[in-house]
Amino acid sequence: MQGQISIFDGTPQSMLNKSIKLIQDFEEGALFRNPLGYVVGYSGGKDSDVLVHLFRRAGVKFCVVHNHTTLDMPETVYYIRRKFKEWEEQGINCKIYYPKTNFWSLCLEKKMLPLRQTRFCCANLKERDDIAELRFALRSFGVRKAESVKRALYRDSIETRNREDYKDKQNFHFDNTEDVKQTGACYTNHYFFVNPLAYWSDDYLWDYIGGERLEVNPLYYEGFKRVGCICCPMASTCDRKAELAKYPRFEKRFVKLADDIIQMRNAQGLPNKYKFKTGAEYFDMWLNNEKLSVAEEHDLLNLSE
Repeated sequence: MQGQISIFDGTPQSMLNKSIKLIQDFEEGALFRNPLGYVVGYSGGKDSDVLVHLFRRAGVKFCVVHNHTTLDMPETVYYIRRKFKEWEEQGINCKIYYPKTNFWSLCLEKKMLPLRQTRFCCANLKERDDIAELRFALRSFGVRKAESVKRALYRDSIETRNREDYKDKQNFHFDNTEDVKQTGACYTNHYFFVNPLAYWSDDYLWDYIGGERLEVNPLYYEGFKRVGCICCPMASTCDRKAELAKYPRFEKRFVKLADDIIQMRNAQGLPNKYKFKTGAEYFDMWLNNEKLSVAEEHDLLNLSE
């Protein structure tokens, strides 16, 4: 944990206390934007459990929400339901939102499987912005810079924008809370996010989990590094193959989906540059190509449109 003060030192400078203060500093803005207070996104992963624990320690008003993707690992689905029941009994407002369509139908609609740079599944299932009662709410997620190079570059403790296309997005470090509040962005901007874990390292996070004896998703103790959607294109090929080995029926479902897509594209005369004859061929190409560029992803099915 080089460069980070111990979470147990109790000083205002500790990462833990800075994270809690960040939450407290924007409670007024959260309540102004939505009577529910903060809307805390929950995925069933370790970061989400720590995030909820911090909000409870901060003593602010918040609710916890989960967007069901229809592709979550079964253990994660059961874990979320159990945690929400437990928290609701403790007086915390929790709710699971179900999508209008499922992952399989969405892929058929798009006529392709999702890719790293073309994750239409995230936009439509996981990162929904069409829930009326949550619109304009101040949201909080367990995103951390340590999770990936992209998050290290583009995510921060405070994020705000007005445009859907992100072209006016602004990021701020947690030490700039007062500057941000003076701009009034937390009251006026259409999108506003507070991410208290942005600067937590993996070791720091696990130290907190162990020190506070927090319960986490049991899949972590089976060796899984991530507990989100099965076969997410953002995961490595190795991790995706491990998921399919645990859930073989999903591999059969993916192959069937790929076959339906190929047949649909062929029937409609759409491009199929690699001339996939079966869904198994398409699925194998999709599963084993985790680091394609945007151009290469489009080239996979010649999706120039």
